[in-house]
Amino acid sequence: MAQFYDAVVIGGGPAGSTVATALTRAGRSVIVFEKEKFPRFHVGESLLPFCLPIFEKLGLSEKIRTAGFQEKYGAFFWNETTGGTRPVVFENSWDDRHPMAYQVKRADFDQLLLRHSEDSGAVVREETAIHEILFEAGRAVGVVARGRAAGNEEVRAKVVVDASGQTAFLSQKLGTRRFDTKLKRAAVFAHYEGVPRPAGRQAGDILLPTGEDVWYWIIPFSDGTASVGAVFEPAVTRGDEAETLEQRFDRLIARNSRMPELLAGGRRISKVFGISDYSAASAKLRGDGYILVGDAAMFLDPVFSTGVFLAMATGMRAAAAIDRALTRHSRVDAEDLKTYEREANRLFARFRRFVYAFYDPVFFEAFCTEAPNQSMRAAVTSVLAGGVEKIPLRAQIWMNLMFLGIGFDRWRRRLLRLPPNRLRAGSREPT
Repeated sequence: MAQFYDAVVIGGGPAGSTVATALTRAGRSVIVFEKEKFPRFHVGESLLPFCLPIFEKLGLSEKIRTAGFQEKYGAFFWNETTGGTRPVVFENSWDDRHPMAYQVKRADFDQLLLRHSEDSGAVVREETAIHEILFEAGRAVGVVARGRAAGNEEVRAKVVVDASGQTAFLSQKLGTRRFDTKLKRAAVFAHYEGVPRPAGRQAGDILLPTGEDVWYWIIPFSDGTASVGAVFEPAVTRGDEAETLEQRFDRLIARNSRMPELLAGGRRISKVFGISDYSAASAKLRGDGYILVGDAAMFLDPVFSTGVFLAMATGMRAAAAIDRALTRHSRVDAEDLKTYEREANRLFARFRRFVYAFYDPVFFEAFCTEAPNQSMRAAVTSVLAGGVEKIPLRAQIWMNLMFLGIGFDRWRRRLLRLPPNRLRAGSREPT
């Protein structure tokens, strides 16, 4: 006999655990199916300050504080082509209520979030994959789950939440998954020990050296280890066909003049992981009886560390929409999720503008020089901190002026036939 819940959640990562916790705290019955056994390794280890109010709403703040994660007060970008730099200090945002975030090992962080969902009342089934989503007359009505030790199990629900991450279970089945051709990149990454770091509050900053065709991250953790990665265009940085992931990683690290210096004395302590074709979205985020959240809805790019924030932000909105629909008429129709889809797409779009701009040499050159004024710098920093849900009109004006100025500069360069990476300001090191 099939079990019945208010919601079935596919995936136990930050998006799935957020939906599950928010719904159970609203009094709804929820079951979460996670195909892996937590804790497990995952990339995406740098959080944004605007995750903190979500932790508060979920009753997670004290658990996060006592977990001992590395505090993160900003980021530091290098433009290796021009020598320009840009420190991003979150307390200098237009909205300065959240001056700090965390750097987290996702194995520990995701485990904490999933266990919190369980503590809040959700049923959590790990090592159980979804075999099929059940539809009746075009409405999602449940799933068929398959555990490692048992056979198929049918679970019915009023709504199916796809939080399956890059697997994108539902949009793959429905044929609505679309890859972003402007962001066709790959990444290789590993964990290190012994990587030097600055003193004081800057010890937790994410470092982002960016050279021609490749940018890098160094994310410090509270236990003294660090995540190190390289993001690149496979077609541009292609190596030998027989090249292993480890060889590709080493080659890309050596390609940059600054990375060997930043990693001096460090030692790789994990295998090298690789991902590619991760920038994708579903053309449809809702339907009768189903909703997509987090990476299953859209993933942009790792450059501004937006993944966990967008997963949790869309998870909160999805839970609220589901709860309202169940209160209204004990079911979840596509129409009930119309506002959710519009708001989620708006969040993605506001970050997408900056992600696209990051790969524009003219924008990145301007980004890594002194901003024309403090208001413009503060407006941009607010976005990079995750403050995209309610952007003040003045901040929007300053950002639009910035993009207008960069567009004019691009036109001027074309007219004068100037190279896009011409140095406009001297370099400066972090202090």
